[in-house]
Formats: sequence, C-alpha cells, structure tokens
Amino acid sequence: MNWRRYFEWNRDRAEEIPWDRELNVELHLRKPLGDSLRQFQLGESGDGLHIRQSALATGDAMYAGNVDMFIGEEQRHSRWMGQILDKMQVPLMRHHWSNDVFIHLRRLLGLKHELLILLVAEMIAKRYFRALRDGTQDPTLRAVFNRILSDEEGHLAFHIDHLQRMFAPMSVLSRGLIRIVWRVIFRATCAVVWLGHGRVLRACGVSASQFWWDSGLIFDEVAAAILSCAVWSKPAEVPDGETVKAAAA
Repeated sequence: MNWRRYFEWNRDRAEEIPWDRELNVELHLRKPLGDSLRQFQLGESGDGLHIRQSALATGDAMYAGNVDMFIGEEQRHSRWMGQILDKMQVPLMRHHWSNDVFIHLRRLLGLKHELLILLVAEMIAKRYFRALRDGTQDPTLRAVFNRILSDEEGHLAFHIDHLQRMFAPMSVLSRGLIRIVWRVIFRATCAVVWLGHGRVLRACGVSASQFWWDSGLIFDEVAAAILSCAVWSKPAEVPDGETVKAAAA
C-alpha cells in the first residue's frame, strides 16, 4: 500500500464543506453536541510529538512521514470541530482528565502498544461520528462529520496495515493474550465514553445497547485483522466510492 500517495490524495481533495452557511442545529441536539464536541476537539488537537518520535525511532523514514500526515489529518479534524464550536458560540476546552489519562496510557509501552491504545480512540470515533452525521440534518455538520468518518476509515486501514507486520512474528498465544487485554481496555473506554457522551448519542438516536454492540463489531473486525494469522484485505471506503486501496495504488 502506497500510504504516502493516499494521504496526499486525501489532503488535496476538496473539502466540500459549506462553511458559509449558518448552522441550524436541532434544538434538542445543540447543548449535548456542544458539550461533547469540545471534548473530542481537545482530544484531536495534540501535536503528536511522542508518536512522531516513536515512528522516527523505527528507522523507517517513509512510515514516519506517513505518521506525520496522519497526525496532520487529526489536527485538521480538530480545526473543523473548532470552527463548528465557534459557529455555535461554544468555548473550546483547554483541559480534561480523560484526555490526560489517555495520553499517559498510550505512552506506557512501545510503539505497537501505543498504536493499539490509539486505535481504541479511532474505533470509537468511527461509531461516534457516524451517529453525529446521521443525527442531524444541518448540511455543514453532516459534511464535516461525514468527512471525518471517511478519514477515520483510512486511519484504521493505515494502522492495521502497519500493525499486522509488527505483530506477525509473535506466537498465536501471545496475540491471543494481547487481544484479551486490549478488549478489556476498549470496553472500559466505551463505558467512559458513554458516560461522558451518552447525551449526544441518545439525542442522535443511538441507545446505549446499540453503541455497545456496534462498537464491539468494529473492535472485532480490527482485532481480527491485526492479531489473526489471516491477511486483512478489506479496504476502507472513501466518500466518492473509490477505496483507500485504489487511492494508494
């Protein structure tokens, strides 16, 4: 996979976000969306210094460059969410305990384990932004959330492609134990996310059981792709019907 080509293509394609329109956020959604989105905006606003350094330490300059472009996309998501919050006249969040805990947890071990923790957030974000996109009729919000959702598909595919190779030399038993621990962390994070963002998810029509079930399906697919013996070949979809694989070919 030519991930450099994919990230460049994704960076240069038109945003198609109608920023000039006035936001028309549904009344029942306005307060929970503002409260929730400011926390997600904070989570994607970091400089990614630690993961950049870890990627450079691999000695693979191409991979390190791709990680830089991935972080750039995360920061772009943060800017978009900041623009939405500005239009909603909601102040940005400067600090939240969950963000600090997540950062420290990521940095405890080496690169591949840091990426597994990072993927916990990416998998949950996939379900979260799908709920936001489907839960509003405002064209600007739908365009932003749809584009972020598309980017998250690409991010998952990128990390899966790299992590497959990192975990391939490990025994089946070791990978099985890692999957069990990873699932516990993932489920604990799902519970924390629901406690903190359940109001907006319910306002978007997503129940606790639906969020839990759908998130679990996402985890099972990603975990199987990384930790099973089979080679993962499912491409992530992008908005115009092409695939990440085609874009990176």
